[in-house]
Amino acid sequence: MASLSLMHWLLMGNMGLLLLVGAFMWSLKRQQNQDANRLDQAVGSLQQAHQAMSKSTIGMGRKLKQIDGRLQHAERKVVLPTTDEATFQQASRLVGLGATASDLVDSCGVARGEAELIVSLKRQTAH
Repeated sequence: MASLSLMHWLLMGNMGLLLLVGAFMWSLKRQQNQDANRLDQAVGSLQQAHQAMSKSTIGMGRKLKQIDGRLQHAERKVVLPTTDEATFQQASRLVGLGATASDLVDSCGVARGEAELIVSLKRQTAH
């Protein structure tokens, strides 16, 4: 067998190196494809989650709008007591707790005659 010349050794070395670089490049390309597939799956999952959240948010918005409409409708129906009614209710509660006519004049600002009338009516209903 004839001995190989330096040129042959260099060509075989270069061929081996080329095969090694080719295998490395193929491995990198394969890894890149796998990463791309995983990213595609992750993006798909995120898109589905986003769509579900969007639908849920829209549904919640509609429900809140319904509740707000009902609340506004109910608020229109509520009749707040007039200032005199509120004062009478407060005075009546105070008398129930044991307040006197003077206490009502001082705390509620009602006239002395009204305070005495409230006290006497409350006492009569208590008996």
